[in-house]
Amino acid sequence: MEYDLLFTLITKPEWKIYSSSGSFEPNSLAEKGYIQCYSGSQVEYAANNFFSEDDELFLIVIDPLRVQVPIKNEKTDDEIYPNLYGAFSIDAIIDRILVKRGKKGSFSIRVKHFD
Repeated sequence: MEYDLLFTLITKPEWKIYSSSGSFEPNSLAEKGYIQCYSGSQVEYAANNFFSEDDELFLIVIDPLRVQVPIKNEKTDDEIYPNLYGAFSIDAIIDRILVKRGKKGSFSIRVKHFD
């Protein structure tokens, strides 16, 4: 499976750490051995189900051609997720978007892909 873009979600305090270090190495890499990423269609589900404690997140947009670490597609809960196996330079991050919970208490994130 090929991806034009990969996405991951992190908290604002996490972003401060990574942006100043120059390397994107979230805690999940040490804990799980990989960085959990998502396709555009998986982002909203992930935000609402894996970040239930957070009201604000950064949606990190990653260029998969720049990461220089293995990307493995792995099945979890009937979904295939693109996981990154290693830290990478923040130069591979092409955007970060602040997303906030809506009035109904959930994140509404729509990623549209244009060719």
